[in-house]
Amino acid sequence: MSPALLASIALARDITLLGAASALHQPEDEIGDAHQGWTAHDEEWRGIQELAAEEEGLIARLQTALALDPLSAWLVCFCLAAELHPEAAAALSILAEENTVHLLTPTSFARLAVAASLSDYTTALSSALQGGLPGKMGLLEVVEISPGRPLSGRGLRVHPSEITALLQEGAQLRASRQLHTVLNMPGDVLVHAPARVAGAHTLLAERGGIALRSRSRRAAHQLALDLATFREQPMLVVALTTPLPPVGALLRWPHALLVLDLTGLGAPPARWLADALRQLPDTVLLLSDRMDAGTLPCVEVEPLDFRHACAVWSQITSEAEPLARRFRLGLTEARAAVADAKDALELVGLSRETQPSTVAIAEQVLRRGARSMGPSVKVLRTAARLERLVVSPRLSEQLSDIVGWYEHTDKAHASLGIHSERGSSVGLTALFSGPSGTGKTFAARCLANTLGLNLYRIDLSQVVSKYIGETEKALSTVFNEAEAGHGLLLFDEADALFGKRSEARDAHDRYANVEVGYLLQRMESFDGVAILTTNLRSNLDPAFVRRIRFILEFPMPDATARRRLWEQSLPEPHFRTPALNLEPFVQRFQLSGGSISNIGLAATHLAAASEDGLLHTTHLVRATYQELEKSGMARSPSAFGPLREHLPAGVR
Repeated sequence: MSPALLASIALARDITLLGAASALHQPEDEIGDAHQGWTAHDEEWRGIQELAAEEEGLIARLQTALALDPLSAWLVCFCLAAELHPEAAAALSILAEENTVHLLTPTSFARLAVAASLSDYTTALSSALQGGLPGKMGLLEVVEISPGRPLSGRGLRVHPSEITALLQEGAQLRASRQLHTVLNMPGDVLVHAPARVAGAHTLLAERGGIALRSRSRRAAHQLALDLATFREQPMLVVALTTPLPPVGALLRWPHALLVLDLTGLGAPPARWLADALRQLPDTVLLLSDRMDAGTLPCVEVEPLDFRHACAVWSQITSEAEPLARRFRLGLTEARAAVADAKDALELVGLSRETQPSTVAIAEQVLRRGARSMGPSVKVLRTAARLERLVVSPRLSEQLSDIVGWYEHTDKAHASLGIHSERGSSVGLTALFSGPSGTGKTFAARCLANTLGLNLYRIDLSQVVSKYIGETEKALSTVFNEAEAGHGLLLFDEADALFGKRSEARDAHDRYANVEVGYLLQRMESFDGVAILTTNLRSNLDPAFVRRIRFILEFPMPDATARRRLWEQSLPEPHFRTPALNLEPFVQRFQLSGGSISNIGLAATHLAAASEDGLLHTTHLVRATYQELEKSGMARSPSAFGPLREHLPAGVR
């Protein structure tokens, strides 16, 4: 059993025993005021009150495990004390004024709570009267002691099906194992427009439930948190998966706004939801953009923009704008990133009270974003900078334009009054076209690092599925995370996904066209950064090309570019022999940057294995021959000219 639970139950037993002793000490002809506790044993009660105050940390951990408010957690502890300690059960019979009943009653609990300074009488009585309702997650059941007794005189006990789970698993309950719950505290200010939040609150209050539908789960989640903030209560989010939990297990925190996240389900479970909404007051549903809200009022929620992000980050730090420009997160995610940054400070010996810098917070946002990506995405770590990219002045200028577009998008759309139509993209998309090895992927790495983003390369083998709808589902997650500012999407060999639509001759063709149609629609509304690379631009669907902001052609490098590439790919000059001359390699071999980089790496390894550790012409010739052979390019001895003497003896 959990030590926290054991200690809390032991204290509940002590409180019960002292309550019974105080009740027995009271004269038979005197009726005490229940709202004031008992007049006897004042000194002992002061000691109990001090212990209960010290117990707050244990009860806090217990209430988190049970997902109950503190007073309800105490209520469960008193009921468990009757099960574990016979003396506590006997004491409860004294408090219930019924020799045959050894159970806690709402009145007994309220008097004990007052005497131990756990709560005022009315609040404690109200909590105990709800003990058998779903608000206590079905933990407790009501026992009718005898006809004619008031409701406050009914017996309460832990449900038999839950006692074993409580005792053996330390408050990891049978029902809770089916739930994925997160408690979110309300914010300081509203992120969404106050009028919109107030309207949603009115619908929720009038109809008893409301659906928030969006293609961005975090935007709907934030509106739900704004509702909780408006109502001045925490928010309990339950992520529903199959098999669905018992409805009675959902209302475990009666003072929290209950939010059911259905975005992980293929479709809302109509019958289960109808049953849930009948029993659960003021319930909020989170739906994906393709889900039907049924009879519930539905609010369409647009993805978070710069204005929303500023409202979020202003509750976190005084330097909100730099973070808001990069990351479109909800308040819950922003808080988590700050908590991670404070954990990192503790690892280097600093206090958690130290306010982490925006750089430290941004690093944690990127780390959390990388962890959230599924198997369809490979996270590429890179330190590449645009200064290292060898391209023409025209290409360099275009890449600078991309950086400028990203850094000043918010100014263009807010300060300068440019507004996009609903459903149209305000994101940044670029197509890098050109032969293999000309630097397209490396340029994407450089851009990601310059923009301060993760680089997410889409693994097409994981994205494309033979099952209808699975490809769109996988891509939806990828797009949503990229829109939040976590990373730059890289679609290598993009023609595999963005290829031309064909005439639908069979079901396979029709489904392939559906996938392309979904990508067209999603790219139209994409608000993040995406780079597509292709060796064959002509294979791309023209509709995709129309939606792309920048199209950059990466040609094979000329002699000037090849000279820089050779220099960059090789060790520093003091690690080369003086006799090494790169000019013949520049002039004779019209290679791409990727091939030159491969040659430089291979030659460096050959040099490292040599006796003097220096790079010789022979090493470079051998590495060049191997690269030509690997690539299927012409590699006759005559092509090497004067360099042929450095070829291996078998190929001269």
